Amino acid sequence: MKAFIQPIEIHKFIKERWVSMLKWIILLAAFSFLTYKFITFNQYNQFLIHWKSISPSQFWWLIGVLALLPLNWLLEAIKWRKLVSKVQEININNSIKGVLAGISTGFFTPNRVGELVGRVIYLDAEKRKAGVTLSVVNSLSQNLVMTLIGVPACFLYFNRAATKIEINSASYLTVLISCLLILGLVYFKLPQLSRLFKQSRYSEKIKEFTYCLNDFNKQDLFQIMFISLCRFITFSLQFFLMLRFFGVDLTAIQALIAIPTTYLFVTYTPSLAFSEPAVRSSYAVIVMGAFSGQVVGIALAGVCIWLVNFVIPMLIGSVILVRKRA
Repeated sequence: MKAFIQPIEIHKFIKERWVSMLKWIILLAAFSFLTYKFITFNQYNQFLIHWKSISPSQFWWLIGVLALLPLNWLLEAIKWRKLVSKVQEININNSIKGVLAGISTGFFTPNRVGELVGRVIYLDAEKRKAGVTLSVVNSLSQNLVMTLIGVPACFLYFNRAATKIEINSASYLTVLISCLLILGLVYFKLPQLSRLFKQSRYSEKIKEFTYCLNDFNKQDLFQIMFISLCRFITFSLQFFLMLRFFGVDLTAIQALIAIPTTYLFVTYTPSLAFSEPAVRSSYAVIVMGAFSGQVVGIALAGVCIWLVNFVIPMLIGSVILVRKRA
């Protein structure tokens, strides 16, 4: 009996050591990239000049941005909890921890695909493969909402703004509408796709990943999309408030066109989370620059909204990740 228990204990010890090493490697990589980004940031002088010109009354806009930060990630945690409820009930506290840990693990991966690693650690070991699939569904729902709102906004932008983007707008919109249709078809056909996988010859190999989709119905999928919509409104409002903080004046109509268009471009541009401020600022300057000449304020708003919405949660998530036992 002892001879049987010992290999199990050794295997558990090795697994814990590997998980611990992996967490530290992830954190080291994330903080290294973050440090590099701060060192190579070349807009400190512009930031200081702009900061000195900000009046005390403008700080209310920044307070509004920070006040919406907990709501932003609370909505994401509520959505994640609802998604995983099909395989395991978790409390909102663990859902928040999983979401924040996911920001840390996704920080240096393309389009933050590594978020699923951090999210699933708060699921039971046998549920984590299903958690990987549910994390993909989570991203799919958010991208679908951003595309659904972004395509009409992009259409209005190309038709109303003096665009500086040297592309064929008709071709670009055709691609976006095609992406929207594909995303929508895949999203609302998830239960049917799960049944198709079940009938395939690879069903035994993939069933641990796909069985979680069986119990979703149209109402569940619409509820998840509604939460994604609420979150989209929240971080779009944060962006608008950050623009106002840096003195960028956009009318309500201009903001409703420019902000969803900017997020749409960012969504469909392959990038790493640590490089997002450059991507986000570039698109913000291009899109919002058609409505406002305050280029420096727009660029700084793009960088600072990234600092608030990703760097602060990443730092909190890294602490959570270190404290979490395998």
